[in-house]
Amino acid sequence: MGDRQAIPTIGKIETKREHYLPRFFLRHFVDDRGMISYVARAGKNRAVKRARVENVGVQNRLYETACPSGESGDYYFPNYIEKSLSLTEDKLNGELDWFLHAVLGMRPSDRLEDDDLDRLVSFVSIFIPHIVSRSPESVRYATSRAEDVLETMRKLNLGSSEKLKELYRETQSEEEFDETLTFVPEAIAEQISLWVQILPGISKDEKIVRSSSLYNAVEYLRDCSMLVLTTSPGHPFIGINKPVRTVLTGNLATLYYPLSSQVAVILTDDGQHTFEKRSVSCRQLKDFNGVAFNDGNWNLVFCERPDYLNAYSGIEGTSNEQD
Repeated sequence: MGDRQAIPTIGKIETKREHYLPRFFLRHFVDDRGMISYVARAGKNRAVKRARVENVGVQNRLYETACPSGESGDYYFPNYIEKSLSLTEDKLNGELDWFLHAVLGMRPSDRLEDDDLDRLVSFVSIFIPHIVSRSPESVRYATSRAEDVLETMRKLNLGSSEKLKELYRETQSEEEFDETLTFVPEAIAEQISLWVQILPGISKDEKIVRSSSLYNAVEYLRDCSMLVLTTSPGHPFIGINKPVRTVLTGNLATLYYPLSSQVAVILTDDGQHTFEKRSVSCRQLKDFNGVAFNDGNWNLVFCERPDYLNAYSGIEGTSNEQD
């Protein structure tokens, strides 16, 4: 999770703009000029825009909890979540590159070594929950659940500023602490709720982690069958900020998510644990891009070709470029 001592308990944030879609991921949807086209659902006049990836999928102070007892602009554990996510992404970045290289170099008839197959499945099973857990929707969910955390804190006799300071002195004796500051239990509960929702970690050796929503999601996806779809250069998949989930028949569900302009995955909880790769035709690509278009839950769609996004904007041919 990074150097704990480098992050103060209460202080100023270093990074105000926090990305809920990793830049290393968005770079797999850029055009030959390094620009990405996108449409945001928010706003009445949706238009296709073009920007650099650092200006897409970003929100100010998304993971931060304001400290009402400090100076103006103080936050509890400033940028702790942001820095922890960055450490996770150092590994995911390399794994995504390896995944895309591996599947684009495969023929549909190729058989994979068990270790390679496990690595492919493991990456997708971790990456998709990672994207979902860090989204603005997950932040709002965590904030709404902060009252549950606060109730637990009260049961543990940690529902007051003095009790929280007492606990802090015991656990962080080496760190200087301004005794004039006040721990607001409600705000601490909100920050803890964010940690649990976004940074529960992945470890089979920790019982507390086994009950986390992210761990459960990873285990669920690892049990699914995986179909990898590839398309030809110049005919890209439309990217979305969250996977599309569809229930087919009974309890059988599928999850669809593009990982780059040329690669998408479909996960099916059929209990068969199969792996397959298919190349899609232009007609099939249009159908899969239509899956993203017809899903009512997207907040952001993006693509290397702006013309592919005109249906989302409702304004034919509109394109605004941003530096």
